[in-house]
Amino acid sequence: MEITNVRMRKGAEMTMLLRLTAVGVMLTGFQVSVLAQEDFRSVDAGRPIRVEDAYPLKFLEWEWELGSEFLVAEGGRRGATGVLELKVGIARNLQFGVEAHPAWERVAGAASGGVEEFSTHLLFNVNQEGRSAPAVAFRTTLLAPGIGDVRREDVGLELLAIQTKSLSRLRLHLNGGYAIASDIDGGAYWISGLGFDFPIGLFSKSILGDLYLEVPTDRSDARVWFEVGTRLQITNVSVLDLGVTARLDEWGRGAANIGVVFGLSRVFGVPGLVKIPAYPNPRVN
Repeated sequence: MEITNVRMRKGAEMTMLLRLTAVGVMLTGFQVSVLAQEDFRSVDAGRPIRVEDAYPLKFLEWEWELGSEFLVAEGGRRGATGVLELKVGIARNLQFGVEAHPAWERVAGAASGGVEEFSTHLLFNVNQEGRSAPAVAFRTTLLAPGIGDVRREDVGLELLAIQTKSLSRLRLHLNGGYAIASDIDGGAYWISGLGFDFPIGLFSKSILGDLYLEVPTDRSDARVWFEVGTRLQITNVSVLDLGVTARLDEWGRGAANIGVVFGLSRVFGVPGLVKIPAYPNPRVN
């Protein structure tokens, strides 16, 4: 009888061990899949909303981005702006990037184009998100004059504080800062933005939205945008973004406009130096 009881206890212990192992494997697999496909949850400025999140690229991870916004407005205004960006995680929690912003516009039958500006930025995360505390980052962007008829004329500077907080699967992003610009480039202004992102489907896409304000220091009318969009993980390491943007302040003055945003990004590593993990192929439903 004692031998039988011992065998039964060992059998129960083995069954419990197997159950715990199975649960551990499932949880580990879930964690890896979420981390591996996190790029579609990234909220980068302009892709497709202006608000961004508090997380830089990982150390030695590279990413290139291509994007464009097409504007249709009343009064014969047509235009497009673009972004060509290359960025890299140059240290733990520190991202460096360079950008060029080509632009084209047509007003009353007259067309002009060029590169509006060049820029370089540093994004530094000073606090990871905790149970109650949000993730916090600071971004500094230096803007330089471009080329062509649509270029900015003088050097500018943007200082931005960023917070990201998760509420279950929903994430909220608060941006606030200050931009220094010469009078010929529109003058200095305060920046404020509140955005969100929420995953949908099988860990392959998210919806995003924001309300974004630029308030000039000269007390002229604030510029206000309302934006919605989506990010789709289309390959292991590539993300497509689509969005719609509207200038609410111009709508309020009867000069309705709307913009369509499109972008594509891809993460990569340096051969022989760093290898980006192979992300699982997403199911885009």
